[in-house]
Amino acid sequence: MILKSEDETNSKVIVISDKKGGLPFSKGILASSISVAGLDILTAHKIAFEIQDYFLKNKIYSISLEELRSLVFRFIKDKVNLEYAERYLLWQSVGKLKKPIVILIGGSTGVGKSTIATVLANRLNITRVASTDAIREVMRASVSEKLIRPLRGSSYNAYRNLTLPPSGVEPVILGFREQVLAVSIGIEAIIKRNIEEKSDIIIEGAHVVPGYLDLGNYLSTAIIQQIVISVPDISIHKEHFTKRTFETQGSRPMDRYIKHLDKIVMIQDYIEKLAKEKNIRIIENYNLDNVVNEILELVFQRIKSEFSKVGSEYSKEN
Repeated sequence: MILKSEDETNSKVIVISDKKGGLPFSKGILASSISVAGLDILTAHKIAFEIQDYFLKNKIYSISLEELRSLVFRFIKDKVNLEYAERYLLWQSVGKLKKPIVILIGGSTGVGKSTIATVLANRLNITRVASTDAIREVMRASVSEKLIRPLRGSSYNAYRNLTLPPSGVEPVILGFREQVLAVSIGIEAIIKRNIEEKSDIIIEGAHVVPGYLDLGNYLSTAIIQQIVISVPDISIHKEHFTKRTFETQGSRPMDRYIKHLDKIVMIQDYIEKLAKEKNIRIIENYNLDNVVNEILELVFQRIKSEFSKVGSEYSKEN
């Protein structure tokens, strides 16, 4: 076996450089960034592998980030088509807008919000994902006893902690509304903080309800996309709880949720009603990949719209 010197070995490492320094090339990371454009993961990995092979064959061991993006654009255009190549460049240029991406995923208990958020965060390389259940728990630990009451329990049994007995209103919805109003304060605080820090974030949970968040104040400083996830088929909804029980090793038993399924469905209907009134997209979760791709498409269109605004502003100045 022939041993290579340390200098010779290091020279074989492909480095992606920018103004702040350099990082080793990773075809896995590159494949993820390509897949955001809407390409399936196998095609994305194939293109990433071919680009790595191109570097090695041409003895390219250092390349700037802009040059890499131009090269990827060319490969996608040649291997797939121009539309996906342009999508890739648009996604890679989102940082130039200097606006963080804030994705809000709502829906009743058990529709798959947390799974969708995790996959979406991975696809978009977003490192911050917040659950409204976690926000609720933090608020419970830091506010007075009087304010804690609406925060107790799950969304579907919050009515048990109503301060006043309901009159002429469905108690399940009234309890849910009180809890959402309380948690919305925490959600908006997190949105504001991430916008100030220019950090992308995904916030998911039953408390992300259309009409309860005052998002108008942030539309000029962030790319905000709100969606509602739904599972209209009750049998499939039940399957989600079975899967959740397995994934959490029994810490979230399905019987607890199925027992309250009628209330959960009632809340789902209420959320969807508000979504339709506020023109918020409702996405039915029958296939995870399709849901994630649909959300990516919505965010992509928002980014495209933001670049169009920037372009029109520049044209006015010139």
